[in-house]
Amino acid sequence: MYFEMIQQFHKVLGGLEAILVKASHHAERRSFDANNFLGMRLTPDMFPLARQIQIATDTAKAAAAGLSGKEPPQYEDNETTLTQFCERIRTTRTYLAGFKAADFTGADERKIKLPSTPGKGMRGRDYMLQRAIPNFYFHVTTAYGLLRQGGVDLGKKDFLGELPVIDL
Repeated sequence: MYFEMIQQFHKVLGGLEAILVKASHHAERRSFDANNFLGMRLTPDMFPLARQIQIATDTAKAAAAGLSGKEPPQYEDNETTLTQFCERIRTTRTYLAGFKAADFTGADERKIKLPSTPGKGMRGRDYMLQRAIPNFYFHVTTAYGLLRQGGVDLGKKDFLGELPVIDL
């Protein structure tokens, strides 16, 4: 679980921070307030960019904590600037970096509470594969899509990041 989830969340959150920095540079070049991006939505009934970032970071820290049998740190969700969201991402990445593979011993069968469904939960492996990973990528992908929609010059490499390519 450590590699399949924790290391990937750490890497992808680094990419999310990088695209927020790109968004800030884009706004600067175009002479508008970069924080305008934070209110963007794909549709009126979807969360804005700000909430997409909050949920992505919350999912990462909650999954790491739950699967390792720990309590996640709580964030206040009071960010109002891209700079503050970058700090939130860095804080989450620092938290994830504190985990080791051994922290997830027994995680496959650990019972994970579902906050949205009181009294219900999932076994660790099911939670990781069917809830945590898809939910995390849903919100990161939505954030990426919102910034693309906002004119930020992003491509697939911005989303995937550097790949560990080898010679064949």
